[in-house]
Amino acid sequence: MVNLMEKKHLNRKTVLNVTSIGMFVAAIVIAVITFVMSTKVAEGGWAEFLHTLDRLQDFIISLENKYLIVIAILGVYVLRGFLPIPFPFILMMTGVMFEPVNAIIINTVGTSIVLLITYYWGKLTNGGVAIKKLEKYDNVREMMNHHGKTKLGVLVALRIIPAVPMNLVSKTYGGMKFPVDGFLVASLLGFFPKIWVYSVMGGNIAQPFTWHFMGPIIFLLVLSGFVTLIVNISLEQRKGDNNNVKDSDA
Repeated sequence: MVNLMEKKHLNRKTVLNVTSIGMFVAAIVIAVITFVMSTKVAEGGWAEFLHTLDRLQDFIISLENKYLIVIAILGVYVLRGFLPIPFPFILMMTGVMFEPVNAIIINTVGTSIVLLITYYWGKLTNGGVAIKKLEKYDNVREMMNHHGKTKLGVLVALRIIPAVPMNLVSKTYGGMKFPVDGFLVASLLGFFPKIWVYSVMGGNIAQPFTWHFMGPIIFLLVLSGFVTLIVNISLEQRKGDNNNVKDSDA
């Protein structure tokens, strides 16, 4: 009979490998579609949407006090700390309303707000439900167990790898009483590629199926694929080292 630990190891290895390959394939598919469609961007349904964006941008430009828009966006980020508002949507809409550099700055500040809210929530509740929910994510738990509480690299990786719950990880690190400065720096390092990508995509949303719009998401997919692959290889090596230590002790 196959050992239960071996089954979990097989599941983790297979899931991460499939995830990594899936992101590479998605990047290639998007690149092909972009190449085919870039010569003739689909019109029709986009016309009304683009007209709405133009009106929104004209309205923002006409405002004497643009700080009100910034405050409103940051208010949405505060809500994101408690509600499941799609993170890419907020990043992209900020990119639609502001120039890329300004959008990146605003989104970085907003992301910091979400991270700190969820971190201190976890700290106040000692992880609470978050740590229990983490038991369902074998891959995430195994990464954290292998690297321990003092390593920042795993946190950066957790922020880059897609489908890892943002708030869940933040609450867990808060519950572990991980230093808040290291938590925030590592989290922002991991999130910055997404902040940059979605901010730029928002600024180029009027040019779908072009490299200006699709290029950043292709970059993000390739980066995520590489990080997932590296994490999987690292866990494999650590597992081998642990087995060698056990054999030598025996």
